[in-house]
Amino acid sequence: MNLQKSARLNQELIYLSDKHSFHLSDLMTTFKISKRTALRDIESLEQLGLALYSTPGPAGGYHLIQEGLLTKVYFNPDEIHAIFFALKAMSMMSETPFNEPFKQIRAKLLMNLASNRQAGVRRLEDAVAYYTVPAVKHNPYLRNLLTIISHNHLASVTFNGQALTIQPYQLLYRDGYWLVASWDPTSQTCWNYRCDCLTSCQELASPLALTKQELQAKIKLFNHGEGGVKFKALLTEHGRDHFLRSNYTSMRLEENAGRYYLTGYYNERTFDYVVDYLLTFSNHAKLIEPQSLIDGYLKKLRTLLNQYAD
Repeated sequence: MNLQKSARLNQELIYLSDKHSFHLSDLMTTFKISKRTALRDIESLEQLGLALYSTPGPAGGYHLIQEGLLTKVYFNPDEIHAIFFALKAMSMMSETPFNEPFKQIRAKLLMNLASNRQAGVRRLEDAVAYYTVPAVKHNPYLRNLLTIISHNHLASVTFNGQALTIQPYQLLYRDGYWLVASWDPTSQTCWNYRCDCLTSCQELASPLALTKQELQAKIKLFNHGEGGVKFKALLTEHGRDHFLRSNYTSMRLEENAGRYYLTGYYNERTFDYVVDYLLTFSNHAKLIEPQSLIDGYLKKLRTLLNQYAD
C-alpha cells in the first residue's frame, strides 16, 4: 500500500466514523476520486476492519455495522516510530491526569506490531532519548482538575490553607511541577497554582463561570499587561537561548538593531517570581526598567551574597 493511498484511507475512515450509511458518490465527491478508485478503497477499508454491507437500488448504498466503535487506522513506519517516541517521552512523567499509565499504553500498541517491527521500535527507542524531570510532589487532584476544565466550570479549592474559587483553564507541567492555570474572578487576575499545594478541589456548576471566548479575551488582556507594570531587560545571545528554553506567556522576546530584549509585565503578586526568574539568566540579562524591579533584583542579590559574608 503506497503512502498516498494509505493517507487517503485514513481520511476516509475518519470521514465515515460518525456515519450510519453512505453512497459511492459521497467518497467520489469528498475525496475527488473516480468510481473505480472508490470501489477499490471500499474493499481496502473492509480489509482494514471497517464492517459494512451494501443494498442495491436507487435508495441503496453502503451501511456501517458496529457504529460508534473505533476503526482501525493505518500508520506508516515513520508515524509508528514517532508515536512510540512520544509515549517514551511521556512515560518519564510519574503522574498524569489520565488513569492509564503511558507504559501500559505502549505495551498494548507494541503487541499489535509484527515481531520485526517491534524490534525496530526498540532499537530506535534506545537510539533516541528524551529527558524530563519526573513530578517531585504528589498531585492528587489532576483528574478532578482536567474534568472541571473540560466542563468549563468553577472550582472550589484550598491552596496553601486558603479557600479560593477559581476557574481553571489549563494544566501545565514545568520543571517537575504540575500547575493549573486559572482565572481568579475575585482579583480579576490569572495565576498558576501548584497542584501539589492543593488540599481540596471540588467542581462548582456555577453561572459565574466565563465562557471559553470570554476567558480567552481576559487571559489575552492580562498577558499583555492590563493592570501590570512593564519591564525590559537586555539579553546576550546566551540569554536569548535561555529565554527560548524557559519563558512565560506574559513575556516576549524582541530584536532591535541586532540586540535582544526581554519584555513583559508583572504585578504585586508576581513581583518576586519575576525577580527569581531574571536571576536564572546570571550575567546574560541586564535590567533596563523599571527602577522598582531593579531595586528588587539587587536586594535579592545582596541577600544571596550575605549568605557567604563572614
